[in-house]
Amino acid sequence: MPLPLAARTNAAERVMNKSISRTDRGNPWVLAGVSKEAYEIFESFWGDFQKRRGEKRFIAPKRVVWLNGAPGSGKGTNTPHVANELAISGRAIVTSDLLDGERFKAMKEEGKLIDDGDVINAVFSELLNGSHVAGAIVDGFPRTAQQAECVKLLHDKILAQNQRSEFTLLLFDVSEQVSVERQLGRGKEAARHNDEVRKSGKGKLLPLRKTDSDRRAASQRYQTYVEQTKQAERIMEKSFPCYRIDAGGPLPTVKANITKTLGRAK
Repeated sequence: MPLPLAARTNAAERVMNKSISRTDRGNPWVLAGVSKEAYEIFESFWGDFQKRRGEKRFIAPKRVVWLNGAPGSGKGTNTPHVANELAISGRAIVTSDLLDGERFKAMKEEGKLIDDGDVINAVFSELLNGSHVAGAIVDGFPRTAQQAECVKLLHDKILAQNQRSEFTLLLFDVSEQVSVERQLGRGKEAARHNDEVRKSGKGKLLPLRKTDSDRRAASQRYQTYVEQTKQAERIMEKSFPCYRIDAGGPLPTVKANITKTLGRAK
């Protein structure tokens, strides 16, 4: 069943409980119910976005599914099924693919998170570029509290532009053991594939990160996800419909769980 919802974030709750200083209450981030850091990140993005588009009016996607889950939870594997169930065409926005520059690769190798400002700019720029008007699935986002608050600010901005866009959070739940085993399994498959490519000279080498072969690194990557994203999930749950899917079983079972859950989300 969908989780209980509320129309305010943790920051907004602090405002209502009068736990912030009197001088802060008139600040725009307080009025928006988000942290100062998130507000500044979003405003920086929005200012740049307006300059890039000039007089051209942006059109928000009719629906955005924010798809999240631990490493190895099967987000990429099951995205086509999610898209089919919700009749969303077009390619998914994969956050990790957007952050593929050399500056980010070393951080991803260690399972670390990239600066929120860089992530927001990459994801929101792609989401609003005009190619996802019919709907979009965003894989692997939001991962931090500030990113989640920026999602709320984006939705507020869309409403302020007299547009409507349905935001939904979809969470794939797996245990640490399942996450680690799947990460290592994926690494073994990629290594075998690369060996064949090197022998035959045909095909493309697949990227391999430390977490694909080191159990401790894979476990740390899972722990980073848990530590950094739980607060983001709570913020999203307070503002948008949220659905959790048990993704720890075999693929046919997971697909059945998706179909059953999304039947309530349509």
